[in-house]
Amino acid sequence: MFMKNNITLLISILIVGIFFLEIFAWKQIRKLIERNGYTKKLILFYDHYYKDLHHLGRLNEANAQNPTSLIFDKVGDGQSKVIIQGDSWAEQFRSSASKKFLSSQKDFSFVLAGTGSYSPSIMTSQLHLLRNDFNFNPEFLIAIIDQTDIGDELCRYRFLRKNIDGRIIVEPEPRNSFEPNASFHVINNFKMLFSDHYSIFKAAYYLRNKIIYRNNLKDYKVKCGRNQILKPLEHGLENDEKRYFIKILNDYFNEAFASYDLKELIIVTHPHKGHLLNNYIIDIESLITQAKNESIHQNDIKILSFSKFLKNNDKININNIFIENDAYSHLKEEYFLMKFLPEVIGQLQNNN
Repeated sequence: MFMKNNITLLISILIVGIFFLEIFAWKQIRKLIERNGYTKKLILFYDHYYKDLHHLGRLNEANAQNPTSLIFDKVGDGQSKVIIQGDSWAEQFRSSASKKFLSSQKDFSFVLAGTGSYSPSIMTSQLHLLRNDFNFNPEFLIAIIDQTDIGDELCRYRFLRKNIDGRIIVEPEPRNSFEPNASFHVINNFKMLFSDHYSIFKAAYYLRNKIIYRNNLKDYKVKCGRNQILKPLEHGLENDEKRYFIKILNDYFNEAFASYDLKELIIVTHPHKGHLLNNYIIDIESLITQAKNESIHQNDIKILSFSKFLKNNDKININNIFIENDAYSHLKEEYFLMKFLPEVIGQLQNNN
């Protein structure tokens, strides 16, 4: 009897202990979720789409109640539909000051889909999704194709790019990757935290992954850092690399004109500071021009280049154009708002 009572007491203590441990774990998980500001809807949206797009916008900058902000913002309600795509240069169109300017363009409605580190392969997949999943069929497509897109394609996305039944996708980074924009660890953790499992299991899973993450990160060497991304601009391209990039561009052109709604594709290029200082030997404009000349859609593709204007204007102070000490030569806000943005949108006015 004494032994039986002790066992009963021990079991009761274990049950109470597990109960309080479950409550403690639940509170800690709730704090973790609140601190990050994520929602289950946001995480599941990301998990669904990054499998085709490699990565989406930054989770900590997205509107948690509006997961589509991970891919695009909408501005204006004009009759002519416009999609703007590209990397962080196109992402600048999503700033509040830019949106204010765009909302004043009463003839147009804009889908702003710029996302950091995007390049033509991901833009191709993104455009397909914008049309087929979100029903955006633009009359005009503006593609901000940055100089670093060459390095992105050759280093970051070449072996993640897939053609699935005639459709281009760019797969996410592998599970063991710690490259920029690798998302698996965050998404997988929060999928578990939002699941219906017991909080104790969730907490154990999270802590285990955190330990594995830190241990693996110590020995990881980033494959595609600044030097690798800028290497093509500094040292040029092999012939097979040129052909590969031109093929990527033509795949994008073909996706763009897969819809009869599209009237014109406007490709925008801008030199980096290194081009104006004659430190770079490749300008992406030359590859775009060659791809356009090979395309069956060449008559409906316009190239807006800022290179000639800047190189031939002695009065331009390049220190007023680019953010100081920025290896990727992003534009200062004033130049973007006063010169770059109006010039790009002006191309639409010329066609409307």
